[in-house]
Amino acid sequence: MKGLAAALLCALASTTLAQTPTTDDCGDACHDGCGKAHMARLRADAGLLSEPWSHAYSPREALGDTDVLSYVLDIEVNPTNETITGSNLITVKSLVNGLTQFTFVLRSQYTVSSILLNSATPATATTPAANSYRRTITLDRPYNANEVFTVRIAYSGTAISRGMGSIEFTTQNGTAGQPVMVATLSEPYFAATWWPCKDGDVFLAGDNTDKATIDFSITAPEAYRSVANGVLASVTTPAAGKRKYRWVSNYPTATYLVAFATTVYNTWTLNYSYPLSNGGTGSMPVEFNIYPSSDTPTNRAAWERVVPMLAAFRPFYGEYPFVNEKYGIYEFNFSGGMEHQTNSGQGTFNEGVTAHELAHQWWGDAVTCRTWSDIWLNEGFATYSEALWEERKPGSSGAPAYRAAMNARKPANVGDSVYVTNVADVNRIFSSTYTYRKGGWVVHMLRGLVGDETFYDIMQGHRLAHEGTAATTDDFIAVANSVAGQDLTWFFRQWVYGIGAPAYAYGVQPFTVAGQNYARVSLRQTQNAAWPGAGAPAGYFAMPLDLRVETSTGSQTVKLNNNARTQNFVIPINGAYTDAALDPLDWVLNTAKTAESHQNGPPVVLTTSPAPSATLIAAPTSVQVTFSEAVTVAPGAITLTGPGGTIPGSQTYTAGTFTATFTPTQPLTPGDYTVSVSGVTSNLTGLTLDGDIPGTMLVNQPALPSGNGVAGGPASFTFSIQGSTCGTADFNNDGDIGTDQDIEAFFACLGGNCCPGCYTGGADFNADGDTGTDQDIESFFRVLGGGNC
Repeated sequence: MKGLAAALLCALASTTLAQTPTTDDCGDACHDGCGKAHMARLRADAGLLSEPWSHAYSPREALGDTDVLSYVLDIEVNPTNETITGSNLITVKSLVNGLTQFTFVLRSQYTVSSILLNSATPATATTPAANSYRRTITLDRPYNANEVFTVRIAYSGTAISRGMGSIEFTTQNGTAGQPVMVATLSEPYFAATWWPCKDGDVFLAGDNTDKATIDFSITAPEAYRSVANGVLASVTTPAAGKRKYRWVSNYPTATYLVAFATTVYNTWTLNYSYPLSNGGTGSMPVEFNIYPSSDTPTNRAAWERVVPMLAAFRPFYGEYPFVNEKYGIYEFNFSGGMEHQTNSGQGTFNEGVTAHELAHQWWGDAVTCRTWSDIWLNEGFATYSEALWEERKPGSSGAPAYRAAMNARKPANVGDSVYVTNVADVNRIFSSTYTYRKGGWVVHMLRGLVGDETFYDIMQGHRLAHEGTAATTDDFIAVANSVAGQDLTWFFRQWVYGIGAPAYAYGVQPFTVAGQNYARVSLRQTQNAAWPGAGAPAGYFAMPLDLRVETSTGSQTVKLNNNARTQNFVIPINGAYTDAALDPLDWVLNTAKTAESHQNGPPVVLTTSPAPSATLIAAPTSVQVTFSEAVTVAPGAITLTGPGGTIPGSQTYTAGTFTATFTPTQPLTPGDYTVSVSGVTSNLTGLTLDGDIPGTMLVNQPALPSGNGVAGGPASFTFSIQGSTCGTADFNNDGDIGTDQDIEAFFACLGGNCCPGCYTGGADFNADGDTGTDQDIESFFRVLGGGNC
């Protein structure tokens, strides 16, 4: 490793990063997941993320014009002079007709000594500008769709590290006297600093769709063990003092996920046992490569937790994606981790990092972010998975551990989007705050929104749709919409593409009407009025919010349908109110939840008689509407229409019960009726009725109380009169069928004390003209049991 880069990596190895900090104590650069954000910040400060490169060379064919099928990469690493010499045989399929060129990338300091097309035809490539990467070959003939050709590139040169340490020559832990250590970390777009490959251009969004199998040989001094992707195919001695390791992976791999390390390692292997789909048990090796100086029982035990992690993730994400090859962890001089496919590099023994890198094998490796703008699909998913491990690991407290882990990963700042617009800034791509933490909270909030079963169906559906290739954010949204059976675009537009997060202020005021306890809830969002943007409703975040209410009889939780900047809700509660908490389980990212004095809102309809959508046997003598508070009811505020049109009648209002009554001046015949209520204002606030029926203030709310949380809107509901020559099991005509109150009312009527609203036939239940006979009693109990008269 060279100069300042070596000093940075050595310093990084002793940071608090490896200790899984629970706060942003080192700012946006600090993250307890993979450490890339911290490394990007340090290397940016050292000038190692930038490239003074030039775009001044010929255009290339589109990335989607070709499909690389395989790489056969054979390199020799010389730690003494920090050079790489090697070749890469690339097998390519044309996806278009008339393909005449193929572009590979390899940084300009490397000399390409030869290029062979189809193992026979010499070719040349354009010369890249200084510090640049792109080299274009003119093919020997035009290739049409589905035709295959090969390109063999021989090259050599001095390695130059860019990004977060794309190719580093150092010693173990950067310590003098320790064995030499050579390792790669190509993400995001720096693979071509050490090998020729097809890749997107540096500092552009790129396209990680084109994955290929890899046959990878590394020759290094014989004292060193070289590790890479896939399974070990052979170890040979090509010359005195040298050792050649050949690793092969038949799983398609994204360019940036190809990696190697070579140094002195102690190696051991465990087995991961897993259920086979047709019964029985399979076994996969889990290989560990550790520096001798790090090889302690404690460190071994820390890494070995990855075996139960494999089992813990399986029920939720599906089987480990590369189960036919291996999973490995190898130590390298990066104090976080990097999810190289099938073989993660780690410079720490931190449990959260181990879980994070393993989760990447699903989210990042099997399914890769298509562009660097979509990096949250990698890092946000892996950050969420750290918390999932805390929830599901042996001995966990479950949900409390999960919530604590998510709150430990809450972003310290919300002033930017999860989606990355400036992909030329590696710091921004790997922002701990936005890509990792806020991205992880998007995943967490999606789980809270759709529920566990649907959420994990979405995750596995995403894998099924895109495994072996790459996906964009919109691709993931499409899967989520399909699996959930609802349009969730609004959620992603505000949380992924938009900026910010809500700040909530809420107040609760209990009250009682007709013996029923209620709570008035005022809710305000006080954040920057310009958020969230990006096609979402400007000024507020639309999210269902849990409200837990404590009462004299216990606790109940309702879900507020918060879809305005200021709203008021009315909630029936099951006892005398004592306390309340907004979003007590922390499902929604926010910057504040502040309890305040209740802010008065509009009146709502609490109850009606008949009830909305009721089917009645006997015609009611009146329609009653009870409000949540003292109101002024304008003349003609209640109208009733039926089969023959508008029903004439009179209207009264009883202030003591907040009840308005409409009494028809003609009998109501069988048929359908609509009640409309308007012209109602609060005596306290002057606000007009929030009358929407069914109400939408709560998620999955019953018809009443009315309202959507915002003043304005008449109340309208229907009921129907069935008519019958026989009585009804809803004898007291209160909308509840066959209750003890119906039985009491029937026998009271038999005794000559019929209630005013009861079945109009009274004790002549079977309508045969004889009142209160044994036949009436028999008919009543037959109907009560669901039969007929």
